[in-house]
Amino acid sequence: MDVRRLKAHLLGPQGGPLRVVYRAATVAQLAGVRALDRLGAVQGGRVDAGERAESARRVTVIAKTFERPKVADRLVRTLRRVFDGRILIADDSRTPMTSTDALVDVIPLPFNSGVAIGRNAALDAVDTDYVLVTDDDIVFTAGSDIDAARRHLDEHPEIDMIGFLLVEVPRWRAIDTGPDALFPGHREPLRRWGELVGGLPVRYKIAQVYLARTEAVRRVRWDPAIRMVDHRDFFSRAAGEIVVVVAQSIRAYHARTPFDAHYTSYRDDTAADLRYLGRVWYGQGESPRQE
Repeated sequence: MDVRRLKAHLLGPQGGPLRVVYRAATVAQLAGVRALDRLGAVQGGRVDAGERAESARRVTVIAKTFERPKVADRLVRTLRRVFDGRILIADDSRTPMTSTDALVDVIPLPFNSGVAIGRNAALDAVDTDYVLVTDDDIVFTAGSDIDAARRHLDEHPEIDMIGFLLVEVPRWRAIDTGPDALFPGHREPLRRWGELVGGLPVRYKIAQVYLARTEAVRRVRWDPAIRMVDHRDFFSRAAGEIVVVVAQSIRAYHARTPFDAHYTSYRDDTAADLRYLGRVWYGQGESPRQE
């Protein structure tokens, strides 16, 4: 079942049992992967206090949230399993979230400003070498080895961005994209899709959880004219500008909230974005499919 059909079932009058099953499956899978990833990290010798302190000093996490403070709180809680540094959350909710974590800064924005404006606002506040870009509904575990990604960027200056392997729960599907993931008319990428750079395969578009050189992301930024459908546009404009790879051994988990009707009503309001992207990438009269 695709995401749209799943949302329709979950939000409809017949969706009560499905919502219960969906929540239970998500909770169970996250509990399982947390335990397995923690065991794998210990057995693999990946717990290093010095490396963790170095990442805290040189990495800033940025995320954009809207109208779901519990989800953003979960993001912070799970990040703290693997990361001790600064977290910036851009929030355009009617009532921006608050956090008791001293290293979490919430950037309040006008209501429903949009993802691109929020990401740019958070990016502008970053003062570290590296930035970890994530969505608010991502769950981090011991398998989300930020330290390893940071070391790899240190060792390979030819790489600008390392994507994590993002696994959808409870559908248990890893997100990856092929060489046709960008909008037509993008610039020629600097490296070929699938080429190994620093031992990791090149991708043109990756999931929305990655560690990058801050200055590289600032060269691209997000188009503030786009409120919601920003992802494919960002990587289409990044082609020819930065080198992107994916580390499939570094994992994070995507736990959506398709049963949140209030949030979904804004998230799915994408018609204006799609018309705009159609004009930018296709010319008049054609719009892309929603991401």
